[in-house]
Amino acid sequence: MEEEESKSSSTLAIVALAVVGVVAVGAPVVSVAGIALVTDIRAAAGQCSPSAVVSDGDSEDTVINVPNGWGSLVEEAARTAGLPVSVVAAQLKAESNWNPKAGSSTGAQGIAQFMPDTWAVYGEGGDVTDPEDAISAYGRYMAALRMEVKSLAGDDAGKLVRLTLAAYNAGPGAVQQYKGVPPFAETQRYVETILDGGQIEFSAGCEAPAGGKAWDGDLGEGEWTAPLPGGKFTSGYGGRNVPGLPGWAQNHVGVDFATPGAGAGAGGPVIAPTDLRITGFNDADGCVIAKENGDDPDFGFAFCHLNSWGVAKGQKLTRGDVIGVEGHRGQFGMATHLHFEIYRPGAPDVVFPYQGFNIDPEPILREKGAWPT
Repeated sequence: MEEEESKSSSTLAIVALAVVGVVAVGAPVVSVAGIALVTDIRAAAGQCSPSAVVSDGDSEDTVINVPNGWGSLVEEAARTAGLPVSVVAAQLKAESNWNPKAGSSTGAQGIAQFMPDTWAVYGEGGDVTDPEDAISAYGRYMAALRMEVKSLAGDDAGKLVRLTLAAYNAGPGAVQQYKGVPPFAETQRYVETILDGGQIEFSAGCEAPAGGKAWDGDLGEGEWTAPLPGGKFTSGYGGRNVPGLPGWAQNHVGVDFATPGAGAGAGGPVIAPTDLRITGFNDADGCVIAKENGDDPDFGFAFCHLNSWGVAKGQKLTRGDVIGVEGHRGQFGMATHLHFEIYRPGAPDVVFPYQGFNIDPEPILREKGAWPT
């Protein structure tokens, strides 16, 4: 166990966000984380990101953060495609960053990056650089892809969303061949990025869209509390390229928060976001490891780089109880911050990174109202 702890504890470091590249519609696949201060920080509905709601307001499924008054076009395309509107918005942003004049070296054009042959089928004689024409055509194209893979999804609405996105990225033939999302790293990354982006940036209620859950089940009842009250988000989940770190450390499997002005000293209080039981420690990286104490889904947690902590194995904590103090203990030089991980239900009581249980904490914290504003 000591060898395993040493190896896995070295995976915790400072990070940069993973990025997805542009994929052209109808084109071949291309390459594209003891202190008495306890404060709730809740991401209220509509505050996933700072932009205002842009919508005609008449749709049950509305979207936020769509620029230029195009919200109603996106909502209509979502109805045509049979996809969650937040997913449609996230995909269009990934394709062109909302630029109706966008183009690529492969010949893709417009806000939805249509290839000429695909536009000829779905464009209905419109202008590929006109957002109204292109977003409508996108809806028709995604509806066609959805129908091609529908038989594989059965009655699972979430699976159908994922398969449709995979068909867009890898082609419906690949989805049919593998009878699911193909085992291509790029396609799997694309699907997850679109689904996470849909929740985080475009959902009016910060809710995960159909297909966007990272586990089989829901989040359970009730809100959580931000694990570092007063902390600010500094680094996200996923791959990065940080000079000086070894290759295995370039995949960040948690998110980071930092108290402004803490520097390299003791930071703010780290608290239990929900009721927990302490299951173990990783001393080398200052990690307290815990599991949910209560009903399912029984997520696991790690609170790392702590300056100090005052909890014991087996101790039960109530939401808001102090675990320890934010710090910079670890294998690599770093400023004071909290590295926070979530493990999917079914993880062992004492679990470490790269054992296959990590999931992105950001969508979960946002949906549970525990993301810093």
